[in-house]
Amino acid sequence: MKCSVIIPYAFSTERAVRLFHSLENQDFSKSDFELIFVNYGKQDSFEEYIEKSSPNLRVRCIPFYGKSVGEAKNLGIRKASGELVIFLNGDEIATRTFISGHYNTYKEVGRPVMQFGLTKQVFEDKTRTSDDNSDIFRNGIRYWLTEPEKYGLDKNKSYYYIKDIRIKMMEPYRYEFDKVHYKMIFAQTSNLSIPMECIRRFGGLDEEFCGQEIEDWEFGYRMMKNGIELMYNPQVAVLKLYEKEKFDNKRYSEWKTNLETLLTKYNDRLLDGLTEFKTFFDPVRRERLRKAEPGKNIWLEVYKHLELSAGKNSFAEAN
Repeated sequence: MKCSVIIPYAFSTERAVRLFHSLENQDFSKSDFELIFVNYGKQDSFEEYIEKSSPNLRVRCIPFYGKSVGEAKNLGIRKASGELVIFLNGDEIATRTFISGHYNTYKEVGRPVMQFGLTKQVFEDKTRTSDDNSDIFRNGIRYWLTEPEKYGLDKNKSYYYIKDIRIKMMEPYRYEFDKVHYKMIFAQTSNLSIPMECIRRFGGLDEEFCGQEIEDWEFGYRMMKNGIELMYNPQVAVLKLYEKEKFDNKRYSEWKTNLETLLTKYNDRLLDGLTEFKTFFDPVRRERLRKAEPGKNIWLEVYKHLELSAGKNSFAEAN
């Protein structure tokens, strides 16, 4: 088996079905990849749907109710048999060249690497711009999505997408990812691939973290510390229908705990700079900033300052 696509999902049979159909229509040989759906939410009808549809590719549906997303990904890893592991989230839609883009580049590089692609936020044309999402719209110009029915979307509706904010994050370096200092922030375990041999040697997701994002940073950083390069593959992209994010005290508390866990685990001077993100999910601070500077993208501002500081430190140390 060449590729195993691991898909943790929760609470949405409809989205899992939509993602399944996008993977069913890949330009990659169906005998060369497998899909592993791990339901870490609650019981749903997706497995029944797969059984009735009798797909002509290998699909496994694994119930893992009430667990964390990190535990779900690790279970998927244990069940996988592919040479290359590709992570996807259950609420995304894969473009037709998604799997071939990851696998062919991996083979062309000729050594173990992690690859990440970007996510295109998709909006219905009627989506209103509000103070809550105006910073998202500022990330780039809008591109109309032609033939939305190819992605499981309503053909009678109009959709557009904007580019991943990580494109903006690479702007200071003229989009040359090799120059980025804090590469681990780009290692989100969705639209990310890595050879199975690397996971077997250096481990999967650290289940000490709760939620996503920082556990992904830790995974990517651990691989890089062990000599596995993280590279940007602009040829692989996924789509994701926009949903308003929740900035509540629970998420803020989890975020702070995860960040402190990461800093304690490595005690690394470079990672100490990540404390700038500590208050990012603080709902009180976000509301204050929203009123003072509507439309400002807080994440982008913090990240660019972090990269600038890293660049100054590197220059000083080199001299």
